[in-house]
Amino acid sequence: MIMIFKRWKLYLTILFILIFFFSLQQFKLVEKIFESDPLADKTIVIDPGHGGIDGGTSYNNLLEKDLNLEVGLKLRELLEARDNLTVIMTRNEDTALDHLNQYSRSRHQRDLMARIDIVNQEKVDLFISLHVDARTGQPEMQGPTVLYYPRHRENQKLAEILQKYLNQIDYPNFNPPSHQARQRDFYILKAKNTPGVIVELGFITNHLNRKLLQQDSYQQALAKAIYEGVEEYFSSFSFLTGSF
Repeated sequence: MIMIFKRWKLYLTILFILIFFFSLQQFKLVEKIFESDPLADKTIVIDPGHGGIDGGTSYNNLLEKDLNLEVGLKLRELLEARDNLTVIMTRNEDTALDHLNQYSRSRHQRDLMARIDIVNQEKVDLFISLHVDARTGQPEMQGPTVLYYPRHRENQKLAEILQKYLNQIDYPNFNPPSHQARQRDFYILKAKNTPGVIVELGFITNHLNRKLLQQDSYQQALAKAIYEGVEEYFSSFSFLTGSF
């Protein structure tokens, strides 16, 4: 009886030691997560869609290419405010990229291939391609939406996180609908080496969206939502993979 009791005490002591050790390790893990910068040493490509001769979708004199670039530059500013983060823009001005690739007779295809070449650089961790949607037969459609293609396992996760933040944009006189991230089979989404998504900033065919997309403060709100989504994506990805 005494032997059983002593053995029981020994097992209990070992159990308490294991619990203490595990709790300490968990505390150190959580501390490390909060101390580390999830965006440190990351390289992100921002791709403002269209440009130059390619205006994208339009409404009267309002051109998609201009809206994409304006939001892209605001997003770059937010990201570059972080230390040890590199941002690559596929374009910084109103220009197309077809002159950077010579592997197709189609100007449009060369432009897309040039963007893929930039995205597929070895050092790039993530890309976000910015666009504006149009639904001529559905003028009621509004709000930002995120598109992904499941070539990389991270794409859906990234899309869902960004969509969450875009759905939560708090802006006067605008209550964005709660969209779901959608799977689409677009060329830019098939980048071989790099996870990424398309963010449709809104619908140019919707009266309210057209008005908002031209406002500097709303463009800033879009950029901020994307920035916060990128930050959460890298935070959660580091936690799940152990890559701190």
